[in-house]
Amino acid sequence: MTAAAPEHGDAHILVLDDNPVNVELLLCLLEDEGYHQVRGETDPRRLAQLMKQQTVDLLLLDIRMPHLNGYQILEWLHSEWGERAPPVIVLSAQTDAQTRLQALGLGARDFLNKPFDHPEVMQRIRNTLESHFLLRERSVRAACLEDEVRQRTSELHRQAISDPVTGRLNRRGLLEQLQRRDGHDVVLYFVALDGLDDIARLHGLRVAETLSRALSTRLQALLSGPEWVFGPWSSSEWLVLGFDAPDSAAIAHHAGALLHSLAQGVEVEQLLLHLDCRLGVSHSAMVYDSAEHLIRQAAIALPQKAGEWQCFEPALEQRLLILSRYRQAMRTAAEQGELFLLYQPKVALHDERVVGAEALLRWISPEFGFVSPADFIPIAESSGDILRLGDWVIDTAITQLEQWLEQGVVPPDFRVAVNVAALQLMQPGFADSLISRLAKSRLPPAAIEIEVTESGLMQNMELALIQLNQLAAAGIGIAIDDFGTGYSSLAYLKTMPVSVLKIDRAFVDGMDRDSQVRGLAQAVIQMARILGCQTVAEGAERPEHIALLKAMGCTLVQGYWYSPPLKPDAFIEYCQSQNG
Repeated sequence: MTAAAPEHGDAHILVLDDNPVNVELLLCLLEDEGYHQVRGETDPRRLAQLMKQQTVDLLLLDIRMPHLNGYQILEWLHSEWGERAPPVIVLSAQTDAQTRLQALGLGARDFLNKPFDHPEVMQRIRNTLESHFLLRERSVRAACLEDEVRQRTSELHRQAISDPVTGRLNRRGLLEQLQRRDGHDVVLYFVALDGLDDIARLHGLRVAETLSRALSTRLQALLSGPEWVFGPWSSSEWLVLGFDAPDSAAIAHHAGALLHSLAQGVEVEQLLLHLDCRLGVSHSAMVYDSAEHLIRQAAIALPQKAGEWQCFEPALEQRLLILSRYRQAMRTAAEQGELFLLYQPKVALHDERVVGAEALLRWISPEFGFVSPADFIPIAESSGDILRLGDWVIDTAITQLEQWLEQGVVPPDFRVAVNVAALQLMQPGFADSLISRLAKSRLPPAAIEIEVTESGLMQNMELALIQLNQLAAAGIGIAIDDFGTGYSSLAYLKTMPVSVLKIDRAFVDGMDRDSQVRGLAQAVIQMARILGCQTVAEGAERPEHIALLKAMGCTLVQGYWYSPPLKPDAFIEYCQSQNG
């Protein structure tokens, strides 16, 4: 009866013994047992070459050999092969404890005593091979698991540093790139994409995301090469990293190229979309203590005007500190009597009589002196203080107009316009509150007009329409300020209860020198006429402006040609002199 093949019959077994008889005997035993991949060798010096030629799963090693003894072989296996060394069963006629301990200490797995007991030899070989293959299988599984963990970890890290919309590096990934190259040349461009959030609100998130991907593709074409890295820093801000020496001419060239590229229109779902772009720049030649600090410097350097760029300078940070102090002082400005209103006359062009005014908030601080509205109004809007200041402006304007009407110094149909910030308009109870205040006053609802900007309406068009319809139903006039500079002009104007369109001063200032600007102003006036709205031209400062606006059919005008904003007493004096 033929013996069953051993479990690991294909194992590669090498017998190394200087006695050819012992080698031949063991090879015969192994082959009879069913092991087919067996070899014998009597010269230990050939072991290295044999192991390079063929993997060895088990080495049967004699201790006493010329040239290299078994102990030296064990030491060599440990130093050259380490964990990849095959298991070793020592062949020895010596059974003393010292021999066994020394061999075991050098990594031997087992012993076979000479002369050989055949059943014992086979059993020990089977046991050693079984242990060897079990360990190898576990090692392979562990390696596979480790590789899978490494791949999954790598994928999780890739996802953690990638923007899900564009696939570019996100904030964390950009920071990692900067930190990894700390101490090397880098120029950082902080890109503000003004209007992207408005587009998302107006046309939906899908359109905004498509636009972002298109901008990413455009930047990829512009910034090819390993020295460029870029990605979104926030929903409407991107970071562009140039790993090159901060050369002034190169910075100016790249900043201009970025502005030009990003300002070009992008067609998305049959919409031609444009964004206003601004750039703040910082670079490694500046004094900074971290990647975050370098980014903050570039953000501080962002100019206010679209289409411009500037490099960080310490003076910009000093100005930011001053604005922060403004924010603190502004919180008590109204209570301390530091705020006041000026009134700029609105003049009817057909007879040049003053028929209304725009109330303008001003602030004189004991600490800072006169603070420009261009400085403190944006601060108040970003901090939320505009809600409290806006209430103060409305209450003060109502009280002032009550006094003027009671004194008979303005006509009964006189109207005062107050500016309403987007944050005010987004308060659900704003319309109810204004209607209630007017009801408690001695004014008719039409005596107060609110001015809102197009960009403010875009923050929540649905809520804005609810509020505006409620105000219009109560008789309060609605004016769209800076008309033509936002995103709602054509799409939503017809849905709003608007009574006045204010022509932005940018259209008025150049109308006597630029036919295209003049055509835009004319188009706004014609649109207002079709919609049944009045038009108010802002920033009229030259007689040429007045003549052109009259010829175009503009209704009202305000500007320095007639009068700057005035304190209440001076305003009344002007009205009396103008109205006769």
